[in-house]
Amino acid sequence: MEEIIARENVVSYYDEHVKYKLNDYIIVNPRIEYGWKTIMRFAPKNPKRILEIGCGMGSVCARMHKHWPGAHITGIDISTMSIQIAQKLFATDKLDFKETILTPGTFKDEQFDLIVFMDVYEHIAVHDRPEVHAALAKFLNNKGKIILTVPTPHNLKWCLVNRPETMQPVDEFITFEVIGKLAADTGTEVILYQLKDVWHPADYAHIVLEKNDDFDSAFFSPKPVTVSQRTRRIAGKIKAKIGSFFRKYYVRSKLG
Repeated sequence: MEEIIARENVVSYYDEHVKYKLNDYIIVNPRIEYGWKTIMRFAPKNPKRILEIGCGMGSVCARMHKHWPGAHITGIDISTMSIQIAQKLFATDKLDFKETILTPGTFKDEQFDLIVFMDVYEHIAVHDRPEVHAALAKFLNNKGKIILTVPTPHNLKWCLVNRPETMQPVDEFITFEVIGKLAADTGTEVILYQLKDVWHPADYAHIVLEKNDDFDSAFFSPKPVTVSQRTRRIAGKIKAKIGSFFRKYYVRSKLG
């Protein structure tokens, strides 16, 4: 589906469709509600800095601000009108919005504990992904998480045939291979890939990636073993040995 589309055309499209973002805020959109539940379930416990990519008119940023009032939240979007509305509706000293795209130069020294793509990653053109991935690798804190919600490929394929008017200037298929590449480029691990039934069976996927630079040292370093842990291990070994005896007897009785 890769097609080079001028940035001004993309901006124009989202400026013209900002009313739909307002409707998503005024009238509850189940797609956003499902995404919100995943954010609540998998976000770091007490994130200090949060970034939403493609924040639209800022409603999800506002919800995160309400849930984590002590966190500093930044929303960015390519749409001039969306950012103007977001600033008027929700901006505070802890919640700011910027009209920009994500590149390694978007921020200076900022690091984020949580980065959110709410139905946005599929609208990033293939040729733009390397720069976006480099930025994510640079700005995501250790133990930080990236949470994405995306339409599944079969959802987009159906829309292409049956509702082509709903397709956006860039609408890429987000496959397992794409998510694998995202994880590899950003130094993260995929800890969730879950299909959601929003309007139709398995029409959306929720993905969570986590950065853990301490994995090797934590995994291979010796850990103190408590008495209860040692007891469970011994009991497990005894249970396995007894089971092994009976399985061996069963195999011999059947096979001779």
